Amino acid sequence: MFLKFLFSIILFAGSLFAEVLDVSKAFVLTPSVDSQNVEVKFNFGENIYLYKESFEIKLAGKKINELLNLPSSENTGEYEIYPKDFSIFIPLNLVKENLSNGKAILDINYQGCAKNGICYRPQSRIYEITDQAGKFSIATFKKEQKNDADSFAEEFSSEQDIANRLGDKNFFISLLTFFGYGLLLSLTPCVFPMIPILSSIIVSKGANLNAKKGFLLSFIYVVAMSLAYALAGVAASLLGFGIAGALQNIYVLGAFAAIFVILSFSMFGFYDIKLPAKFENLISKKSQNSSGYVGIFIMGFASALIVSPCVAAPLAGALLYIAQSGNVFYGGIMLFVMGLGMGVPLLIIGLSSGKLLPKPGSWMDEVKKFFGFLMLIMAVWILARVLGEFFELLGYGIIGVFMAVYFGAFEVAEQSWVKFKKAFFILVFIYSVMLIVGSFLGSKEAFSPLSGLNLAKSDSALKFNSVKNLDELNEIIKNSTKPVLVDFYADWCVSCKEIEKITFKDSDVMDALANFALIRIDVTNGGSQNDEMLRNFGLIDPPALLLFNGGDELKFLRTIGFIDAKNFLAKLEKIK
Repeated sequence: MFLKFLFSIILFAGSLFAEVLDVSKAFVLTPSVDSQNVEVKFNFGENIYLYKESFEIKLAGKKINELLNLPSSENTGEYEIYPKDFSIFIPLNLVKENLSNGKAILDINYQGCAKNGICYRPQSRIYEITDQAGKFSIATFKKEQKNDADSFAEEFSSEQDIANRLGDKNFFISLLTFFGYGLLLSLTPCVFPMIPILSSIIVSKGANLNAKKGFLLSFIYVVAMSLAYALAGVAASLLGFGIAGALQNIYVLGAFAAIFVILSFSMFGFYDIKLPAKFENLISKKSQNSSGYVGIFIMGFASALIVSPCVAAPLAGALLYIAQSGNVFYGGIMLFVMGLGMGVPLLIIGLSSGKLLPKPGSWMDEVKKFFGFLMLIMAVWILARVLGEFFELLGYGIIGVFMAVYFGAFEVAEQSWVKFKKAFFILVFIYSVMLIVGSFLGSKEAFSPLSGLNLAKSDSALKFNSVKNLDELNEIIKNSTKPVLVDFYADWCVSCKEIEKITFKDSDVMDALANFALIRIDVTNGGSQNDEMLRNFGLIDPPALLLFNGGDELKFLRTIGFIDAKNFLAKLEKIK
């Protein structure tokens, strides 16, 4: 039934957008040249209009709106629009003044909407005007003709490019595209924390578990997770800030960590978490084997918001599309489908649960307790975002010691497999002790717990300066004689830490950034100043790496999400 319902939603969405005019038909621009002017005709599709505020004409990089006779606009009460077809005329004398090597670039930027409320992404049309012995011609500017640093200005950053393609593609092609993006995101650290959560839920069911039920449990979890991404993404785009970021505080994270602790203790058999008998009987009468599904849905929904606050290019592209177009339903459907793609590994776990796991028995109690420890580790991982590395390493170490002792690290072993198990948990115990010692030595990495023994701190690490507000940031960018790198960072952002540990530790990257002014904006704790800086650059949440040169952002070099050292160096090499 649920699959039918989901398919019905997709079909309904497709019908809603079947009649939406393609952007190429909504705005038809026809350039021409006569003896006096360069003319560009604007022909709109039915019920299409342009915003006056977004209409901009540049000649050789200079805005010339005030030099032209623009059409009369219409006041709707909220904004000025151009409601019908018109032409713009650019005098050839003005073109001649801006020629360079017999050529001039005409850049026309605009954004429009349909009267049914659906808006299109911002558009840009670039033409090349050529003077050959006094004979002028105009043609669409071709990207392959560009060979200098300034020519990259027409290109888009990855998230803008995704937003553009989302607006251009057929609805069902977009569905497949964003499902593919979800599959790619499923390989990132954002999804990994959900695996022990879902596995714990499945294992806790114990008896009566089969492939069908395992898949159903996973499917409910994934649908809830996808719905959370869609709703949070739509809200974030409309409100101008990230819902996931807003939830990263000690109160919300503490409550969620407490849930994990409560669930973990139930795994150890201290108590059973059940609905009251009356409610359980009522539910079982109405729907066989449905008890607990609501709880799984809630866990999936909450996990998406709390456990995986990552913003990669596909997610940022969808959010940017919603923000630019105002097309909430379309963007929300794309985010929902992307969430389904992200959940594919989780669906595989559920589908395999009944086939790969042995028959229920005493071993199941051991597995449940193992997942109990995993859920305690998840609680520490969540709280570490606000409590820091000391708490994280110390918490992992203490849990590891209890785990090693509980699973027999120091008990007598006679059978071969028991000896192997004992040896494994002795290693866990040693590593856990190293984590505890490392936390007091000032180590910051769980995978190098004794790094704090190296008291001689490296001077080669990148040193970022911090700013407090947007005015201070703009002042630095404007007055800097060097290129500027602005890093939007948060302690709760998994990809941010990956960039810090992998990309920024690369020796070639450090050499390349030696002549850059490095700015880090830490939005871990939110605040109005941080929100203002995020909104100013059209960002939802970190990670984001912005590059500036000469006071202007090189938007085509903007990075959203994790980027490795090789690809980041390639971007840095484009800055001259």
